[in-house]
Amino acid sequence: MPVNDPVPKTLGRYEIRRELGRGMMGVVYEALDPALGRRLALKTIRLAFEVPPADRASFEQRFLGEARAAAALQHPGIVVVHDVGRDDASGTLFIALEFLEGRTLAEETAAGKPVEWTRALRLGAQVARALHHAHAEGIVHRDVKPANIMVLASGHAKIMDFGIAKVPASQLTMAGEFFGTPSYMSPEQAGGLPVDPRSDLFSLGCILHQLLTAQRAFHGPTLPTILMRVIHEDPPPPSRLVPGLPAGVDAVVGRALAKDRDRRYPDGKTMAEDIEDVLAGRTPRHTKVGAAVPEGDRTRVSTGKVVPGSGKGR
Repeated sequence: MPVNDPVPKTLGRYEIRRELGRGMMGVVYEALDPALGRRLALKTIRLAFEVPPADRASFEQRFLGEARAAAALQHPGIVVVHDVGRDDASGTLFIALEFLEGRTLAEETAAGKPVEWTRALRLGAQVARALHHAHAEGIVHRDVKPANIMVLASGHAKIMDFGIAKVPASQLTMAGEFFGTPSYMSPEQAGGLPVDPRSDLFSLGCILHQLLTAQRAFHGPTLPTILMRVIHEDPPPPSRLVPGLPAGVDAVVGRALAKDRDRRYPDGKTMAEDIEDVLAGRTPRHTKVGAAVPEGDRTRVSTGKVVPGSGKGR
């Protein structure tokens, strides 16, 4: 489906009501399932035109398998996948999701102001527990970022786009954009290495840092600069940017952002428990306060200047 195509009347069995938004990977529509009378969000997946037909068929099977695995996830912190399929008329791949009304964390952070720290931590704990559920089912998200977390009016967070993030970049229409989100990538992902659940927790650490400080943990004028900082530099502890935060906040965020994944939280449940301890005014049970960046993992704290790194952990 070309980028500027008009809104279709149908995709598969679904009736399209209106376009909700367009992104790097495709278009999102509000749709209706006429058989059930159910309102849905229908997300299309845009393939690059130069992908050979044989590769397209292989990709479609792999994508549908990934999406169906994600559809099996049942957790209050994960957006429900109702259906996946391919429109016979246009060949468009799509995912039918529960329709949610709320704001993404990307919309909230766009204001450029820190989120009140207890609210930021409550959202972080919810996301950590949802990730733990997915990881226990063998599914790694790979693109945890503010735009993929919806916050409902109730204050509950839901993670979106499980089953999509593993789509190979070479098979998507990129429109000059970088696949994935560099500022929220783990060092191993930025370096092209295999990812695991701890990679998602690093991304969550990036989100927490941004919610608490209104600054991205890793930023820069160019993609190579951002990736270099992700791999080699440590962001300043949140309390350095926002004085008055509890000491446990720095400890939790620092551990999540450890360059060495073996020094990060082993799972989302452990991270959530530490966050909940800080919210309750307790010392985090799993992390030593005052060691936000583990010794032996520390590289350099970012000052905004790019300095090539060397040595252990780089």
